Amino acid sequence: MAMIQGLGLARSIVCPGSTTSKWQALRPGAVLVLHRPVSRPFSTVSRSKYTSGSPRAPLRPASSSLSAPRVFPFIRFHSSPSSNEPIKRESGREEKALSPPSPSSSASASSTAIATPPPTDFAATTTASPSTEIKKSSDEPHLAADSASILKLIKLAKPQWRLLTAGFGCLVITTATGLAFPYFSGRIIDFFNPASEAQTMFLGLDLYWAAAFMAATFVLGAAANAGKSIALRLSGQRTAAMIRNQTYAKFLALPPSHIEQSGVGDALSRLGQDTSLVGQSLSENLGEGVKAVLGATSATAAMWYISPSLTMFMLLVVPPVSASSYFYGKYIRKLSLKTQEAMGQMSKLAEERLSAHRTITASNTQPAEQARFAAKVDGVYQLQKRETIANGLFSGGTEGFGDVGLIGLLLYGGYLMSRGQITVGDMTASLIYIHWVEWSIQTLSGFFTGLMKGVGASQRIVGLHETISPIPLSIGAPVPRNNTHDGAIELRDVSFAYPSRPHVKVLDNLNLKIEKGERVALVGGSGSGKSSIQLLLLRFYDPTSGLVKFDGTDIRDYVPESWRARIGVVPQDPVLFGGTIHENISYGHPTATRVEVARAAKVAHCDFIDNLPEGYDTIITKNSLSGGQRQRIAIARALVGNPAVLLMDEATSALDSESEQAVNTALDNLFDASDMTVILIAHRLSSIAQADRVVLLEGGSVAEDGSYYELISRKDGRFRRMVESQMAKIGEPAVVGVEATEEASKGKPPAPEEEGVSEDAVEKEQVDVTVNPQPRVSKKPSSGSSGVAKSTSGQDSSPFSSGQRRLLHSRPSRRSTSPSQQSVTLPDTGRPQTSLQKHTVWGAASIAPPPMEAIDLPPVPAPSATLESYRPVSPLTLRRRLNVYSQLSKRNLSILMTLTATTGLALSPLPTDLPLLLSLTIGTFLTSAAANTFNQILEAPLDAQTPRTRVRPLVMRRISPFHAAIFGVVCTILGGTILLFGTNPTTAALGMGNLVLYAAIYTPMKRFSVANTWVGAVVGAITPLMGWTATGGSLLPTTTQPISYYLPSLPWDFTALTTPNPLTAYTLFFLLFSWQFPHFNALSHLIRGSYALSGYPMLSVFSPRLNALVSLRHAILLFPITWLAPLSGSVDWSFAFTSAVPNAIFLREAWRFYKVANDVTAKRVFFVSLWYLPVVLGLMMVHKSVAGWMTGGEERSTAEAMVTDDDVQDSSSTQKNGSASSKGA
Repeated sequence: MAMIQGLGLARSIVCPGSTTSKWQALRPGAVLVLHRPVSRPFSTVSRSKYTSGSPRAPLRPASSSLSAPRVFPFIRFHSSPSSNEPIKRESGREEKALSPPSPSSSASASSTAIATPPPTDFAATTTASPSTEIKKSSDEPHLAADSASILKLIKLAKPQWRLLTAGFGCLVITTATGLAFPYFSGRIIDFFNPASEAQTMFLGLDLYWAAAFMAATFVLGAAANAGKSIALRLSGQRTAAMIRNQTYAKFLALPPSHIEQSGVGDALSRLGQDTSLVGQSLSENLGEGVKAVLGATSATAAMWYISPSLTMFMLLVVPPVSASSYFYGKYIRKLSLKTQEAMGQMSKLAEERLSAHRTITASNTQPAEQARFAAKVDGVYQLQKRETIANGLFSGGTEGFGDVGLIGLLLYGGYLMSRGQITVGDMTASLIYIHWVEWSIQTLSGFFTGLMKGVGASQRIVGLHETISPIPLSIGAPVPRNNTHDGAIELRDVSFAYPSRPHVKVLDNLNLKIEKGERVALVGGSGSGKSSIQLLLLRFYDPTSGLVKFDGTDIRDYVPESWRARIGVVPQDPVLFGGTIHENISYGHPTATRVEVARAAKVAHCDFIDNLPEGYDTIITKNSLSGGQRQRIAIARALVGNPAVLLMDEATSALDSESEQAVNTALDNLFDASDMTVILIAHRLSSIAQADRVVLLEGGSVAEDGSYYELISRKDGRFRRMVESQMAKIGEPAVVGVEATEEASKGKPPAPEEEGVSEDAVEKEQVDVTVNPQPRVSKKPSSGSSGVAKSTSGQDSSPFSSGQRRLLHSRPSRRSTSPSQQSVTLPDTGRPQTSLQKHTVWGAASIAPPPMEAIDLPPVPAPSATLESYRPVSPLTLRRRLNVYSQLSKRNLSILMTLTATTGLALSPLPTDLPLLLSLTIGTFLTSAAANTFNQILEAPLDAQTPRTRVRPLVMRRISPFHAAIFGVVCTILGGTILLFGTNPTTAALGMGNLVLYAAIYTPMKRFSVANTWVGAVVGAITPLMGWTATGGSLLPTTTQPISYYLPSLPWDFTALTTPNPLTAYTLFFLLFSWQFPHFNALSHLIRGSYALSGYPMLSVFSPRLNALVSLRHAILLFPITWLAPLSGSVDWSFAFTSAVPNAIFLREAWRFYKVANDVTAKRVFFVSLWYLPVVLGLMMVHKSVAGWMTGGEERSTAEAMVTDDDVQDSSSTQKNGSASSKGA
């Protein structure tokens, strides 16, 4: 905004769709139009406010259908006759084409706009000439200076600045820690050199402190390197995804002619490889380049600190390498752009030829097509070969030049050492720094290669986004839906030429008016302009001159989206999308109900849907249906939106005669009951005869216009000659006499003979049409009726033979019918998924929803999961059997239980050994696996009701309940035995009690009480107690039992040593107990629908608010629980402060979940809980080791005293000292 206002001109204009109503124009006569393309997914599109006339369409603001903020806010300007008033077109006056600006002004304006984009999220384009095809800012991709191209590339990643900042911050830390290694190496060498007098390593530190400092530095560098890789790669992937979405939206915003000219293959290349190259250049390549520059600069600075003279000698190598890098990068950028263009052409050819695979196979042209594609592949290969050779020469040259410089540096460094100006450590560090510089230079070659590829790819993408569409998306007003208007379509003095053939006029001063509710057939030879009229009506193009009006208003004054929403199109070659039949019929109208879709399908005679296995929910692909079935789906798709204008281009050309007759009958009833204007583009006489008027086009203008029978009665008429020619091809005589004139004077078609098709034969199954027996006269008088001769003969003598009449009468005569007399009853589909039962369509064709019953969709019946209903299970291979066992044991949950048990073992201050650790780990895992197996056996009937658990092995019948029960029993016996003999009876009792608590109490309680969550939390909190007791720790506050009572197998005897304070064990118990509530409650909120289907009385189902409140309470309790750990003496007091950080983060997410209990906040709580537990437990072990290190001397001496048995006579005194030392510690 500031940029545009700063240009200082005072004309203000209104910008449709903008948040600001007045902008400063850039120059007098400039029209600035802000818009962004509309992006609508297949199944999630919401209807625009312009289509809200239907009762089911929600009224919403226009901006709600717009896409996300654009990435390319480029601005282009074109002159216009008026800059402060809306464009008005008056009838009879040809509108002047908008002329582009001069090259100089365009270049200056465009460069300014790109350098300083406006602070709006709308893309800025301008109105283009209605008759001009898409124009770009230049004929070729803009080849600016390298720096400008790189800056333009970097601007694409601006929305990801947070990730990039974090990534580059970590990159700086990584580089700094890496550069510290040579300095440390030099200092270590000097410290151990006998000739050196160094008493400290560096920073006044002795050897041990210096070693600890170096270790901490390298750990920090490793962590920063991980952060750098994650942040930069994520930023690149997000940028690529964002650009890909915006590029796809731009393709959809451009007219179809753009894709037709450039090809689908080129579009796929831009969406795929180009965006991937841009994302890679902005992440990995840019990161490596910055690291190389930082490394070379920092290494040079470090060398200067060590020896300025040696550094100056090294810098002699830099200028030639830098110069070669500049020219190499410039060459690679141009070569990369050519490579991307060649790959786009290759993809275009492959897509075009593979889509015509049947034609190629039928024509036996596989060798020729293979040769044609091989030529394209070879072109790409030659460009890539040139790029590879250039890269090899540059890399080899820089490396060789660096090696030569390294030899000179070795000689000069030896000379400095001989003179005592540098030490051996200085020389060693300098050599490592020189290798850093050499590595940086070599990395820059790959960096330039990748970056220039990204620049070339970005120029193709930016060139697309700078493309100006001749059909602006956001200019105009909505089409009024007031039915009292005339609604006529008029083409006045319309001339049109395709942009690819601007000198060939397809339409030449065409004048045509179609009244509301009239059915008009456009006929003519190839190239006469029939399809061009359809394209103009859809506003795929604008006329070169003249006007296309609807209801007296130029359609260019309407918003294209609003105008196209009033038009239904049935193309000659309909397209199906991957999805269900319901989605294909409702495409463009996603809010259409099943009843509305079924009505439209019935009118289109889509009876084949009822025979499909899933009915309207059958998944189809592009070529799943036959040509006739696809045409009927297209007809239903056009009718479901109740359009005001219906365009049908040979809509029944692929149907057999019986299906065509049924479809035409239903369409007749539809059109008679509505005011829908129908424009038919037809060649078949059976379709032409349905029309109220027939318009013959020749040379881009109207040659004849009248009703079918008026035109056929003209002896020298062009339409009659065309009909006679068509009849002659099928062997039927084309005798036309004065009798046809008599029929025309009566205003009705000739009646069919007895052998013709009767009205009763047209009516299908349950389509019951009650009609008025009176003949129907055309709604609107034909413009050509004045020239028709009238006969006084009252005889019904038809000018057609019986075969001609059968061909013409594919439908009964059209008769006017009131809505009350007409009804269409839909048949029962017989499908169990819906209760759709013979709904009546009042008015037969309005497709307006009447009062109707709701469509009930009961849940899909799941397989039974009772023990008696299992069918025999096929034998399993060993691999599948192990997979089933893993699923029965709920591997991840069992691993979590095992890890928490080992945490209790690790935090115990008593000694342990490897057999004890293995026994606890294996025993805990097996008992947990047994508990989970019994849980699944008992819950199998309920698991079968939800999609989430329906894939479990018992429900899927991959294993029988008896087999699963055997597996659970074996795990119970093995786990209990290992815990009993490998640890102690207390630990084994806790493990078996936990199994019983989970399988026998928690699992049944889930079906009838919300208290199951508390029982489940106790189950998860017992495992740390198992680890604590495994080392001999007691769960009682005080004990008089010696350690040998709990650990009888140890070779030493601690007869006087009592167990430690169990407060640590209970801290772990309450920590896991409270942690499980936010964790599980957030998860249950996300899958509460599955719990509701299964009938589980979960808190998230009955009261989501209380569910979030319980999570918040336990998140608050985690603070005092973690403060209990220092009181036990197992960790130091600093743990209370370090644990406050994850506690605060967890509490913040729990508070957000409590404030707004939705899926987003629940998901955040769940993900935070996943890392919270390992972080807090890890901090406890770290602080435990720090406490042990601070008092390590006394404890080590105590342990040595306890295990030393040099003198049996002194054993009692040793035990006393050990006991006293242990109590003191």
